[in-house]
Amino acid sequence: MSIDFINTIVKTFGIYILAFITSFKIIGNKKISFLEWLTVVFTSCFLTFLYIVLKKYIDVIFIITLSIIIQSIVMNIMNSTGRIVSIPVLIANAISYSGFALSIAIELMPRQFLHIESNLINLILILIIETILILVILRLKRIKNGLSFLKNDNKNEYLELLVTSISCTIILAYGLFRKYHGDAMIRHDFITVLTLGVFMVIIVKKTLNLFYKQNLLKRTIEDYEHEIKEKDDEIEKLSSEKFEISKLNHEFYNRQKALEEKILNMNLESGNELAALDRIKDLTDEYSDKLTKMKRIPELPLTDIEEINDLFKYMQSECYKHNIEFNLQISGNIHYLVNNIIDRSKLETVIGDHIRDAIIAVNSSNNSNKSILAILGIKDEYYEFCVYDSGEEFDIDILCKLGLEPVTTHKDDGGSGIGFITTFETLKETKASLIIEEYNEGSNIYTKSITIRFDGKNEYIIKTYRGEEIKKKDLEDRIIIKNK
Repeated sequence: MSIDFINTIVKTFGIYILAFITSFKIIGNKKISFLEWLTVVFTSCFLTFLYIVLKKYIDVIFIITLSIIIQSIVMNIMNSTGRIVSIPVLIANAISYSGFALSIAIELMPRQFLHIESNLINLILILIIETILILVILRLKRIKNGLSFLKNDNKNEYLELLVTSISCTIILAYGLFRKYHGDAMIRHDFITVLTLGVFMVIIVKKTLNLFYKQNLLKRTIEDYEHEIKEKDDEIEKLSSEKFEISKLNHEFYNRQKALEEKILNMNLESGNELAALDRIKDLTDEYSDKLTKMKRIPELPLTDIEEINDLFKYMQSECYKHNIEFNLQISGNIHYLVNNIIDRSKLETVIGDHIRDAIIAVNSSNNSNKSILAILGIKDEYYEFCVYDSGEEFDIDILCKLGLEPVTTHKDDGGSGIGFITTFETLKETKASLIIEEYNEGSNIYTKSITIRFDGKNEYIIKTYRGEEIKKKDLEDRIIIKNK
């Protein structure tokens, strides 16, 4: 058995294995079962054997086409989603072949440095480099949970056509230039395969960005329509509630008038005043009980994530206990936020910490308007979580120490200062920015807002009318001050 024959087997088998793994990942399969691994290895062995046998009789391009068809059939059998996965298999093969071409160029450097003469060792190094490259690609945020446009029921035919065309071109280029190896491939047409691979990555990235923005815009419009419907339902419920209160007032009106008449005609010396007072108290209590039963906690807009919904409902009930008005706005696809930008548990922690802080601040304030507004969604192309409250402003010393040490002005009310320590750790991990904005008295129903914006900048910004005072105490010069 010649060395070239062994090299061909190793190369072909390696490319097929990597194509299968890539196929699994881009359709969203996070784990590959033992049975699926056996199927992948067996099919790759069969395709390698097929390649060795047929390459003497037909062109390699036709063999590659046949292998992709067989891979598609196998992947469709193993795929449990019910979706046809022919396009993902085609994309996976294009990634595998272009990755192999790129790995040849990268491997030239260690080969010349280590003076490796064995073609088999060179080939193994190339496959190792390709494996690392593909694993890095598959860990990208937009890809690690699968390509959304391939899983979406509302398919983007333009995007599919574009990606399919580029993938076919890469595979065709590889088939045409397969006779070159190592330095010869670099000298001849390697640049073509590499250029097409880079072109594919750039075009897919740009098109995916456009696709995601279109989806987010569509989702936002749907959310607004849903919110309008909820407001209409709320108006209808309020009208119904108003009618019930009118009935309650009517019920007590005659009873109240009769009691007033009795008091006016009462002989105070008869000792009946105590009985009248008891009747007044009973009537008042009965009215209050019935009115309380009519009151209800308003329904909140919901995300598609049950744990976050439950957290918002809990925070609403906490506000209700303290007679604080709580409003919530949701926009955009929150699933994308927790799958690609921030872990769900960390988002829950951020939401809970800052609404809890807002409740403490409002309770500590003398402001007659007790109100909190939470917003989760997309604003100016970035995801963000924002909390407005009508509570006390931050002390300047607190603003300068946030994230550096546990600081709070409301220790007796349950504040610990740990929340902002955790928040700054999350900001660093997700490269999000913290934006605190203060409002002049009378310019807004709220006194301040705290925003966690997932913009990739990791900045600490304060928009305030106290800018000069904060600058003097910001000894580490880490705060970006924007005067109002």
